[in-house]
Amino acid sequence: MTNFTRINFSLLSLLISVTTNFAQIDYPAARRVPFDTLIQDIKITDDYFWMSWPQNREEMVEFCRQQAKLSLSILDSIPGMDVLQNELDDVYLSMADEIWNLHPAGEFIYYYRDIPKEGPTLCRRKGLNGEEEKILGRVVIKGQRYSVRKRQFARSRPMVALMLTQNGESNPHIRIFDLDLKEFLPDSIGSVMFNDSRGVSMAWTPGDQSVLYTQAPPTNLHAEKYFNGKVKQHVLGKLSTADAEIFGIGLNPNIELTPKETPYVYSFKNSPYLVARIRSGSGDNYAYAVHHSKLNGPNTPWVRLKNYVNLGDGFDANGKWLYAATNGAPGYRIVKIDMDNGNEPELFLPEQKDVLAVTDDGHRTGIIAGRDVLYVLLRRIGDMQIMKVDLKTKITSLLNVGKNSSIGELIGLGDNDILFLQSTPVKSYQYETYSYIKNNVQPVPFGKRAVDNSGEFSSEVLWVPSRDGKKIPVTVLYLTKAGLKGDHPVLIDAYGNSGASQDMHFNPSWFSWIKRGGVYAYAHVRGGGELGEEWYLDGQFPKKMNSVNDVVDVAEWLETNQYSLSSKMFVMGGSAGTFLVGGAVNQRPDLFAGGIFLSGLPDLATHTDAAGGREEKSVGPKNTKEGFKSNYDMSSIYHVPKGKALPSMLIIHGATDYILALHPAARYAATLQERQLGDRPILFLTDWESGHSGGGADVFHVTKFILWQSGHPDFQLKK
Repeated sequence: MTNFTRINFSLLSLLISVTTNFAQIDYPAARRVPFDTLIQDIKITDDYFWMSWPQNREEMVEFCRQQAKLSLSILDSIPGMDVLQNELDDVYLSMADEIWNLHPAGEFIYYYRDIPKEGPTLCRRKGLNGEEEKILGRVVIKGQRYSVRKRQFARSRPMVALMLTQNGESNPHIRIFDLDLKEFLPDSIGSVMFNDSRGVSMAWTPGDQSVLYTQAPPTNLHAEKYFNGKVKQHVLGKLSTADAEIFGIGLNPNIELTPKETPYVYSFKNSPYLVARIRSGSGDNYAYAVHHSKLNGPNTPWVRLKNYVNLGDGFDANGKWLYAATNGAPGYRIVKIDMDNGNEPELFLPEQKDVLAVTDDGHRTGIIAGRDVLYVLLRRIGDMQIMKVDLKTKITSLLNVGKNSSIGELIGLGDNDILFLQSTPVKSYQYETYSYIKNNVQPVPFGKRAVDNSGEFSSEVLWVPSRDGKKIPVTVLYLTKAGLKGDHPVLIDAYGNSGASQDMHFNPSWFSWIKRGGVYAYAHVRGGGELGEEWYLDGQFPKKMNSVNDVVDVAEWLETNQYSLSSKMFVMGGSAGTFLVGGAVNQRPDLFAGGIFLSGLPDLATHTDAAGGREEKSVGPKNTKEGFKSNYDMSSIYHVPKGKALPSMLIIHGATDYILALHPAARYAATLQERQLGDRPILFLTDWESGHSGGGADVFHVTKFILWQSGHPDFQLKK
């Protein structure tokens, strides 16, 4: 039972002012209204909780607008913007010939290239050695401009299904583009759901006559736009109002989905079967399968794949067999599942010496099934490999992909060949091909590597001891001539959630920071999948606080061992990574100069939006005493220290974020500003034209902020 205190809305607003070393900041008014509630014997108090009530949305949004206006005025007053923009432009100009999002379909290879004066352009070549043909540039339909959020190519027809959005993540819908005619078909499918930050889950049926996609139920409730989706089938040329529902909650009495589960849909190059996998907010992920010829609307006879714990996108199919990564071993294993009957999985590939890189990380699948061979990605921190497994003999071997690189975008090519993307923190992206017949690796002939910063930057992996004796891998990137040790400013980045893994690759976003002596450090903390299942579970409920502790321990070790100073130490995280940012600065406000809180959720205890349900497996169920305490402990807003000098904070949130509402971030900013007794600024910036993935200006705002707060002389406000 929850007891709410009656609120007096006639209370006067309070003006919060904080004096800093740099300027007097008068923060926009935020009225304080007494509020407390008791949940699971824990008292929660928040004088800004009124911002989360629907009837106060207009006032909350106006508070955000005023905060954004102030934040932009301060950030824009920091000199050096032109310098930062020019430096990043120079890097991308040197990468002008590079390609990305490469994908084979039919007889063509499709990819994106940044063409001068035209911008990012979808191009294609007939085979690896054909001439380049420009297909699609910026998307403008009936005078309206759209962003391409996701693309799914048909396998035999010259068609691509595009998820389009506007102003970040508004108006998500699917359009079909004819790649030969270079025009959109009349078909328009919407509104579709965001399965995750990558966009909608969609797949072409074998034969490419229809597109499968996920759609949320029509609702104005933000929490329902992520869950309760249904998989629907759109036949090309038909009205989307006629699309049949084929999988989802409440359709089939033999399929019992819960309200906090999200369906994804897949088809395969070498199989006539379809898979619907279910991402669960609280339990294990699982999956169903069906032969595409049996599609029959809500009566489609989906078969549950028994005793299969799904790890994300780590699977592929050959015929009736699904080759899938699953748990049951510290470094994961591969099983073989008969999709016709869904019987008990057969062990196909046991645990290897290296961790199988098969957990969901947002941009790669770790398994490709060819006609005769299976390719499996192996993970070592800073040194990934590809294993080749004969489907009949199970004989394994490693491809000659070199050392000390990150590998992504594993893609099947032809019957048994593959394409993959290789990168290091100091060398930019290179697409490679592996020939099964020739047994060799070659660069894609039209994808030149343009940037090699190995002479200027250096990268290595540090193994940092945690307070409980675990070794935390930390990938660092730094200016070679400055060295790694010293009183360098350090930006610690971390995520550590849901088994997702981050392998360091070429990222120009932080080069300006590094050029000025800064160190970029990615902490592979517990909760991620980089070191296998045990590492992941050791940072999830009921041990989620280990993820926060790891960040603090990394920062403390860097200071103790003379890599940096607390006055120059910053922690950054986005989405679930903000749990670590807020938790770390609350735990040790003396250890950090600032935090970067991007698209985050500071209130897990009371927030019942989509992200709150999605994170139950990570932080615990709210309906149990132990689970609620974990949610409360991970809620940054309720543990902001009182009576202390706090680190600076830059909070950035997208107004059209598909999964995280704006009001918790607003409450968090107001709380920090109220309690700040030190001289560091607390800035809250709402990006009105971006969603969960942020906007293009975010990197400049963050870079200027941390250069300012670390004391760099060229980035100080003028007195």
